[in-house]
Amino acid sequence: MVPLGSRQDRDKIIITGETVKEGGGSNGEGGAAGSLWRHVLDAMPGPVIVVDAERKVLYVNPAMANLCNRADAGRPADEVLAPLPFEVQRALHSVLRTGTQVSSSITWREWEKGPIVLDSSAFPISLPGKGPLAAAAWTASVHPAESPDQEDLAIEASRKKGKDLLSVVRHDILNQLTILIGFLQFSEDFIDDPQVREFLLKEEAAGQVIQALIEFTRDFQDLAVEDPRWMVLDSVVASARERVDAKSVTIVTDLGATEVYASPLIRHVFVTLIKNALDHARGLTRIAISAEREERDLVVVCEDDGPGIPEAERKTLFDRGHGRNRGYGLWLAGEILSITGASIREAGRMGGGARFEIRIPQGMWRDGRPR
Repeated sequence: MVPLGSRQDRDKIIITGETVKEGGGSNGEGGAAGSLWRHVLDAMPGPVIVVDAERKVLYVNPAMANLCNRADAGRPADEVLAPLPFEVQRALHSVLRTGTQVSSSITWREWEKGPIVLDSSAFPISLPGKGPLAAAAWTASVHPAESPDQEDLAIEASRKKGKDLLSVVRHDILNQLTILIGFLQFSEDFIDDPQVREFLLKEEAAGQVIQALIEFTRDFQDLAVEDPRWMVLDSVVASARERVDAKSVTIVTDLGATEVYASPLIRHVFVTLIKNALDHARGLTRIAISAEREERDLVVVCEDDGPGIPEAERKTLFDRGHGRNRGYGLWLAGEILSITGASIREAGRMGGGARFEIRIPQGMWRDGRPR
C-alpha cells in the first residue's frame, strides 16, 4: 500500500474527503482537488477510516468497509470498528487524546476470510476551525498472516502440557491439605491443654490460608493470557450471582443493555463485591448494582444497605494482604479492572452502607441497544 505523504498532505486528504462526503462537492479548484483525493482514498487497496473527537466516523473507504462489513459515516466508531481487533480503537483513542502518531502490527486471526496482519498507522488530523486534535485517521497495509510453524505449535503444546500438569499437582495438594485440616480439627476433641488447643487452631487457620492461596492460583492461572472482549454487563453480573449463595438477601440490577470491553475475569470482580457484602455487612437485606454515565465514562455502582465500611479500613481496602484470606479479593479486582483501564474505589459512608464504584473509561463501554 502506498503511504499517505506528509502530515500536511494527510490533513488535506481527510478534510477534503469530509467535505465531499457531507457537502456533495464544491466549485473551483478546491472542489476539483477534493474530488481527486476522494477518488484516491476510495481506490486505495488498504483500509482507511477517519474519526472525529466525538468518536464519530467521518469517512470509511471501501477497503475498510470490506474489513468491518459496514461503512456508515456518522455512526459511533466503536460500533463500526467492533468486528476488528481492539488495537484499532485503542490506537485512534490514543491519537485523539495525545496527538501522537501510533504505529503497530496487528495480527487478526479471527477474520472471516482468514488470518491477516495489519501493519497500521494512526495519526492526528487538523480540521479548519476545530483545533489540532479534531480528528484521527487509521490506515494499514494488509497481508496474510503466516501459519504457525512447528516451533510455535511445539511451544503451545508445551504450555498446555505444563498447565495440565500443574492442575493435577494442585488437585493432589488440595486433597492432602483437606486431610491435614480435617485431622487437626479431629485432634481438638482429644486435647485438654488450652495452649495446645490454641496452637492447633493456628495450624488449622494456616492450612486454610494455604488452601485459599492454591485455589487462587487455580482460578486465575489464565489471568495473563485471557483476552479482553465485549460483554453484556448484565449477563456478567447474572453469572456472578449464580456463583454466590445470597440466601435471603435481595440482589437487584439496573444495567440496561450496556456492554463493556474487559477481561472475562471481570465476573470475579462482581463475585468478590457480592461475597464481601454478604460476609461482612451485618443486617444486610439488599444489594443493588447499577450503571450511570459521568461525562464520557461509565460508572458501575455496587451498593448495599449494611452498616458501611469503617473509615480506617478504606485506606487499605484494596491493598494486597488486607482482610481475610490475605486480602486477595479486592486487590485482585482492581488488577483485573486495570487490564482495560478501569478502576475501583469505595465511596460509601459509615452508617450508610458500602458503595463501590467501578469507573470504565470512554472507548471501553458502549450502549448495547440493537443496531
